[in-house]
Amino acid sequence: MILENNRLIECSRDWTAITVMGNNGKPILLDYSQIKEIRFGYHTQRRLFTKKTSEKIEIRAHGLKSPILLLKPMDREHFDQYKQEITKFAKDNKIRLIEFD
Repeated sequence: MILENNRLIECSRDWTAITVMGNNGKPILLDYSQIKEIRFGYHTQRRLFTKKTSEKIEIRAHGLKSPILLLKPMDREHFDQYKQEITKFAKDNKIRLIEFD
């Protein structure tokens, strides 16, 4: 479920595209013009009799039926770095960024 170098998100060198590991486990290349908005927030999952809340990065893009969700437990080691890179990517490409809704 992780890209070649053990990361879920890779930004291009020119900061105009990102490669994201999709919900189905396949990498998706998204050009900045395809991305509608990026949200940072919290996601709660029900597990049998408990609820577990974790941080999320949610990417909404044109042409995708559902948003791409990246949860902190998927890659704790790089999650804060992903948030920094995504923030820079969004600001550089004027993509709507919503933090902690």
